[in-house]
Amino acid sequence: MQETGNTKKFAELFSELEDCNEEEQKQNIGEMNGVIDGMNEEEFNSIFTTELFDEIQTMIEKKKITMENAFYLLKRIGYCKAFKHADVYGFEESSLNFRFEKMIENEDKKKEINNENLLIDLYECYVSLNDEFASTEFLSIIVPRLLKVASIKEESEEVQKKVEMALLALSDIGSYV
Repeated sequence: MQETGNTKKFAELFSELEDCNEEEQKQNIGEMNGVIDGMNEEEFNSIFTTELFDEIQTMIEKKKITMENAFYLLKRIGYCKAFKHADVYGFEESSLNFRFEKMIENEDKKKEINNENLLIDLYECYVSLNDEFASTEFLSIIVPRLLKVASIKEESEEVQKKVEMALLALSDIGSYV
């Protein structure tokens, strides 16, 4: 595919992430999320490849990006994937996917992640970025937590966005079973 304004801008912003502090990363990712929103399906599919997800994994591993900021970007990718009816072919085979699966397995066994919001972000990213589920074992871990979030009745805008993301992730699960 020929490079477009959206793909070029996304690549520029992505390459700058490693050199930013945490707050600058968040601002940069906010701008990236706007670019993602403007992408057409072809642009979207050309950007979100195994290589990109592997790079995100490497950045997390080397502490070049925080997990929270990575989730901020990945949740937007999953959200747009659903609404653009696009595919993210590269996630399932990426090292980031395998990291997420390991985190989910470890969390189920050890209950290590003390931050409930971070755990929900993990589950939403995992569900929304995978095109197929490898195991129903993960569903038994993920679905109850996402249902709990989806059932929150609080009306603040922040909580409603969490509920919307949980419902979106749950709606993707139907195609796996």
